[in-house]
Amino acid sequence: MKFLLLSALLVLAAAAEPDGKLLFTQNCSPCHAPDTKLVGPSLVEITNLYGKNPDGFVHWCTTPGKKRPETIEMPSMAHLGEENLLAIRRYILKISKGVVEKMDTGEDPFATAPTLVARPLVQRIFMPNAGPAAIAVAFDAKTSLCWDAGVCRLRYAWTDGFIDGYPYWRGNGSNLAKIVGKIRYTESVSPFGSKTPVAFHGYDLIGGLPVFRYSAGALEVGESFKALPDGKGIERHFTLTTPPSGPLTLLFPGDSKTSIISDHGTLAKGILTLTPNEARDFTLTLTFR
Repeated sequence: MKFLLLSALLVLAAAAEPDGKLLFTQNCSPCHAPDTKLVGPSLVEITNLYGKNPDGFVHWCTTPGKKRPETIEMPSMAHLGEENLLAIRRYILKISKGVVEKMDTGEDPFATAPTLVARPLVQRIFMPNAGPAAIAVAFDAKTSLCWDAGVCRLRYAWTDGFIDGYPYWRGNGSNLAKIVGKIRYTESVSPFGSKTPVAFHGYDLIGGLPVFRYSAGALEVGESFKALPDGKGIERHFTLTTPPSGPLTLLFPGDSKTSIISDHGTLAKGILTLTPNEARDFTLTLTFR
C-alpha cells in the first residue's frame, strides 16, 4: 500500500512539473539559440555560467542587468516565478549538453526564428503603437494580438500573419517589430476606463496561451483569449476573483469593422453593464467583418 501511494504521489508530482521546453519556447527562444549568439548569449554560454548555480540563474532572470555594452538589457522574467525559471534552466542544460558553440560564419542566425514556425507563441517584444511592456501573441497561422502589460489592456488584433522580429533583434532593441498581416481591431482605452489605476501581476500559460492577471482599481482580473476559426475573430474571457459591490460598467466601443457580443450583461453602444454575479465570469466574442 505504501509503495502504491508513493508511486501515485510521484506520478502526480511529475504531472505537475512545469514544461521547461514550452516555457523556453514561449519566453526565451527568440533571443537565445543553443549554439550561437542571437540577441542574447547561446545556451552553451548560459550553461557555462549557471550550470552549477541555479540560484544565480533565477536571480539574473528576475533582476537582469547589462553585461555587454553592445547588447540590450534582458527584460525581467520575474512574472514566470522561481519554479518555472528552474524548469527553463533544466531544459537549457538538457538541450545544450554536448553542443559546441559555433564560430561566427556570417550566416543569418535568424533563418529559423521561432516566430516563423511555433504556434501558439507568446513574445515579449517592442511593438508598434504599444508601450515597452508589449506582449505579442500568435494563436495560430491566422490570428494574433498585442497586449500591453504596462497599461494592462489589449492594444490591437490582426490576421494573416504574426510579426517580423528581425528589426528588433538586429537593432538590439532599438527598433520595433513589424506586424505581418492586417490589423482588424484596435482598442484605444482600457475597458475599465482610462483613469482606473492598474497593476500587472504576470500571466499563466494554459495550453500555450496566456491568462493575463492584473488589478483594475479594487478588482482582481484574469483575461484570456482564443481565436475563432479561420481568422474570423477572437473570444475574450474575463474572470473577476472578487465581484464588484454593485453593477459594473465596461467600455468596448469597437469599430464598424468588428461586431462584439457578450454572453452576460447588456451591451449597448459599446457599454457593457454587468451585475456583480455576471461580472464574475463573462466572455466577449469579437467578429471581424
